[in-house]
Amino acid sequence: MIISAIIVVIGWIVTGILNRSHDIAKERMKYRLKMLHSFFPIVTTLQKDGSALMSDQNLLNNLGKSRTNFHLYGKKNEITIFEEMIKAIESEDTALAKNKINELNHLAISEIRNELRLNT
Repeated sequence: MIISAIIVVIGWIVTGILNRSHDIAKERMKYRLKMLHSFFPIVTTLQKDGSALMSDQNLLNNLGKSRTNFHLYGKKNEITIFEEMIKAIESEDTALAKNKINELNHLAISEIRNELRLNT
């Protein structure tokens, strides 16, 4: 009787731990997708028009939102590339900015695909 009670308790604890880690992974993915979605308006704006980067108020607003999301939910390498992209935009180096955007876009998408296990 005691052995069966111990087995039930151990099973309950293991199930609780696994459920908790699953819930954390789902929440992490939700916020990482929010980060990526905040980046897409920047990509589309710069693909349409690369001129007058710092004068586009809509682009600046999107950069601010996306920067916050990247710093909160991004990985270190994603944040580094994002900051390099912002420096390129501030210096109005459109070629470098587009290069960094493409690099960050591919990195963020591949990271999320790996986390979702979609690379099979």
